[in-house]
Amino acid sequence: MALIVAGLLFHQVNRLWEYGFAGVGQHYAPVFGIRLPRRVAAVGQMAALPVALLLALTTSSLAGGAVVVLLITFWMLATQVRLSDHCWLGAVAAAVMAFTPGRLHALIAEDLLAGVYLTAALLKVNDEYLFTERSAGRVVTTHYLRLLGLPDFPRLVRAVPASVIIVELLAGVLACVPGAERWALGLAILMHLIFGVSGNYPFSVVALALWVTVFSPDGRIEPDGPAWVLWVAPVLVGLLSTATGRTAKGRRSASWLIKDFYQGAVYGALCATAVLSPAPGPNRASVWVPFAHGLVALAFAVNILLVVAGVKLEWSFAMFTSLRPFGRSWLERHRLREWPRYYSLTLPAHIPKSLLQDIDPTFVYLATRDENVVHEGVVHHLEAVARKHAVTFAPQAMTIAPGGCGLVPSQTQQSPPRRRFLDYPAVVPKSLERRYLA
Repeated sequence: MALIVAGLLFHQVNRLWEYGFAGVGQHYAPVFGIRLPRRVAAVGQMAALPVALLLALTTSSLAGGAVVVLLITFWMLATQVRLSDHCWLGAVAAAVMAFTPGRLHALIAEDLLAGVYLTAALLKVNDEYLFTERSAGRVVTTHYLRLLGLPDFPRLVRAVPASVIIVELLAGVLACVPGAERWALGLAILMHLIFGVSGNYPFSVVALALWVTVFSPDGRIEPDGPAWVLWVAPVLVGLLSTATGRTAKGRRSASWLIKDFYQGAVYGALCATAVLSPAPGPNRASVWVPFAHGLVALAFAVNILLVVAGVKLEWSFAMFTSLRPFGRSWLERHRLREWPRYYSLTLPAHIPKSLLQDIDPTFVYLATRDENVVHEGVVHHLEAVARKHAVTFAPQAMTIAPGGCGLVPSQTQQSPPRRRFLDYPAVVPKSLERRYLA
């Protein structure tokens, strides 16, 4: 469990490295809909995970595990805008492991990985992802190639969506087959390396932390092999990451280059540890094995049904699926409930400086752009902050246009924005023609 918590802490360190400490206490778009005081949010972001990791390393009692789960929950409550898929995955893994015997942790980790890969592949099987120019697979690949200064390679770009689905599906199936775990690990290492250098090492690190757990069935991480591999692998992957890592245009600063190396080095160390671990995989001799399989399978089945029912778009353990929040997607055809309401916001004529201390100026700019609309849960809190500073963002409720091409102002009377979970994205384009990565 400690390794999983360390993966979550890796994510948090990356966030602070990228965005700095200025906005640590801001909590204007809480993921769980509960706005925390500035100091409490800052403590949740800065201290919860380090303390949780310390406890996970020093205690194996049930009470200690429960406190670790509470600290992770506190950290999630202090998170805003969105909770990344890998954060939710790590939190679920840590929570399950905290209340189950250590001999089942390897099996639980393997089941979670299989579920992630299989559902990620399944949720990508939609027209937009496979066949359109708006495909998240095509958009991300083209963007990364351009950041590297390479041509688009149209045939390669068109082949990416189907290739990603095949690799994820194969990795998930192999992870389910006793004796095939090493093949699944090899595929996963290559896949997550690509995800990492193109901008999402935190997801890759959490996934590899689970893979190391798979090959540590007795709870001890004891790689068996030449010690130099554990030193050389981090350096080589760190150098590769420094050479190929890109997340934005322009020249990377020294700090960014160091971060790229650090991310690659951590990932390389986890890969080497998993590969050199002598255990063949989880111990399936326990009488609790069918129960563990059933529990994880049920969790993923419910997760998919919630997406199909339209209850949520995020937290699907499936990155860049091309599922869209309103229409022209696989998700729209299975809508069984009312969508969360979205609102257009207007920039106040006069913006107090004190307001921009409570709300990130970049987010204010993004939320008030004419082409964007904002989730009602965020609007609820933005308006509360604005009223405190004697201004308003004048929220206007939006609805889908009759032709289905975008969102337009609602002509019916709407109740005020509600306090809600961010189970849908905080900000989306008004136009359904715009590319949107969910």
